[in-house]
Amino acid sequence: MFVANIRGDITYMNPALLTMLGIPAELPMDAWLHQIHIDDINGAQDMWRYSLRTGNDFVRQLRFLRSDEELLWLDIHASVVMLSQDGHTLGLVGVVKDITERREQEALQRWEAEHDPLTGLLNRRGFERRLEEAFADFQKTSTPSALLLFDLDHFKPINDEGGHALGDEMLRRIAQIVAWEVRRSDHVARQGGDEFGVLLPSCTLVQATRIAEALRQAVGDISVTHESKEYRVTLSIGVTTFDESDYNVANVLARADAGSYKAKGQGRDGVVVNTPNIK
Repeated sequence: MFVANIRGDITYMNPALLTMLGIPAELPMDAWLHQIHIDDINGAQDMWRYSLRTGNDFVRQLRFLRSDEELLWLDIHASVVMLSQDGHTLGLVGVVKDITERREQEALQRWEAEHDPLTGLLNRRGFERRLEEAFADFQKTSTPSALLLFDLDHFKPINDEGGHALGDEMLRRIAQIVAWEVRRSDHVARQGGDEFGVLLPSCTLVQATRIAEALRQAVGDISVTHESKEYRVTLSIGVTTFDESDYNVANVLARADAGSYKAKGQGRDGVVVNTPNIK
């Protein structure tokens, strides 16, 4: 529990709150403000002043960095206390809850909802959300973005002969290599099975083709071994970019998928660029 005066200055924190925040009792009451996360403090202060001015409750969730560097998520609820006779505000009385575990669990659930548990890459749901966001940005600003789609050539024998554990090991290695080869701003996904996608925001077709070729070569160097037999895979990659003629991301996906299919038809282990202007 804490108490604040009419000016909004904290005048009291009970021992339980001081312990939660890791604040010594002798520390000035306003010193803890400097430990609120920099991204949260301005909004919290604005809401604090608004509550004092209007008499509305202060309700806020914010991050707090303890002196021992532990980051807490706090849920703060304070109510204005008034004199019943004339309605003058005396200050606020509030309670603070540590919701760090809950927020971490929520963050984990959000991560799991959009990521593949085997490789740690985005799953189809997470990838499609980012595609939609990039496409909306393209429609507003014409910022060029590219899409690569590919699955693995010669992957089936790894599962059939070496078992799914060997197949999983190959998938994890490929995921790691692909993530290394692309830019930090790019989004890599395992969409299911041996199907992968790479979204390249703010990327030209020339850049995307160069990245696709680098991926093809890097993955070609990966191998796994079972009973003295070495297994390798190759990539058949379809490359496309967003275009003004696209009505939605389905158009873009279909074009990249057609490029991948054509690369397979041409003998696999290749990169095929497929744009609306290429017949």
